[in-house]
Amino acid sequence: MSTQLRIYIATTVAAAGILLAAAFAFWPIRSAIGGAAGIAFWCLLTFVASALPVRLPKGLHVTVAFAPATAAMLLGGPAAAGIVALLGTLDVRELRGRVPWYGVLNDHACFVVAATVSGIVLEVLLGLTEPSSVLSIGGSVFGFFSLIVASGLYFAINSFLAIVVVHLRTGIPLRTVWAEDLGGIVLSLIALAPLGWLMAQVFQLPAGIGWWASALFVVPLFSTRLAYARYVETRELFEQTIEALSKAVDARDNYTRNHSSRVSHIAEAMARVMRLPENENEKIKWAGLLHDIGKIGIRDNILLKEGPLDKGERILMNQHPTIGAEIVAPATQLSAEAPLIKAHHEWFNGSGYPDGVEALDIPLGARILTIADAYEAMTSSRPYRKIPLTHEQAVDQLEKFTGIQFDPEIVPILVNLERSILDRPPDRPDELPTMLHQPRDARRDAVDPVAAAAEQPSEPATRPALASDDVS
Repeated sequence: MSTQLRIYIATTVAAAGILLAAAFAFWPIRSAIGGAAGIAFWCLLTFVASALPVRLPKGLHVTVAFAPATAAMLLGGPAAAGIVALLGTLDVRELRGRVPWYGVLNDHACFVVAATVSGIVLEVLLGLTEPSSVLSIGGSVFGFFSLIVASGLYFAINSFLAIVVVHLRTGIPLRTVWAEDLGGIVLSLIALAPLGWLMAQVFQLPAGIGWWASALFVVPLFSTRLAYARYVETRELFEQTIEALSKAVDARDNYTRNHSSRVSHIAEAMARVMRLPENENEKIKWAGLLHDIGKIGIRDNILLKEGPLDKGERILMNQHPTIGAEIVAPATQLSAEAPLIKAHHEWFNGSGYPDGVEALDIPLGARILTIADAYEAMTSSRPYRKIPLTHEQAVDQLEKFTGIQFDPEIVPILVNLERSILDRPPDRPDELPTMLHQPRDARRDAVDPVAAAAEQPSEPATRPALASDDVS
């Protein structure tokens, strides 16, 4: 555990203790919650709602405990909300010992801070000692508005504290954790606040009816939890499908294995340095993984050719960005990536392909991908260049063709990236698909013997002699 994380956890725990003590000192627990039995009841409902958290992609865990915790805040005030947040937010991972003690301490402290602060804010807004204006079915508009404000603050504080922990533990930028973990479900989480208000209303029904009737809300809460789980599963399936497609292209030759994932990684790092919006970063990430998918439509005798391409072969090779864009464009979730895929071989001076657009007419994401793609290609082995360029040689090529092939304002972004991002990790033989375990010549002949035997350049080679011109 880093020093920063240790200090952060200690500060959060101390703040939780101070806030809970202040809540007890200044705002006595209201009778509407039903005394100690009522607090135990809401602790139990909160435990049921938080027992099976859903893990989000970047490391946050989300539950539906927000609804019963809000109800406890309305019924009992900030002190009751703090107790329920402290005792009722246990989950199965903690009970099984899968979360370290300091993680358990921090998680509960975050809940206590969020619950007590929002409870105090609600009390201040209403200026009440009794909750009638909010809890009665015909409560005032201002009372209900105050509830929404306090609940929104509850959600914001708890989310922020949790995101900071993930950032300190993993190094992932704060806005990335927010966008990828909460961006898609934030509205449905906030919508749990009115449900908590309704649970509090039902709890006050006479003759004990409210107690068991409030417990029935576990059913819609569980359905909401299932919806979150399906959301995560769908997103993971989407990401895994994209990665599988990129590997399918790279697997046609052992020279290009992991090429697309490295281009994506470098391009995304560049985009983050440039502080692009999170949706743009994600678009560049997916386009990087799929930028060469159009090579599915290029014959092996051209794609794997060790010598220079003749004019006809060059024309066919230059079609792969267009083919790639046409492949992904029909997919709604990937339609925004299609223009980047199509333009990733355009040159800044307009002499690239397939459309010959230039300068700022080339999408920004494509200009980033062009540089990342060229660097990765130059520092890797290729059929036409068995010995890869060093980092220094590749940077020299990027700078040499700045303003010609590459955007002069973006090249320095890559050059200044940390070497841990740019350096190629050691190749692992077990990453090779079975077909690539065969000798190269035997594999090529087996794939397309007719084309391989007939491969005879009929015209002088026209392929540009630029180290930065990645053609395979």
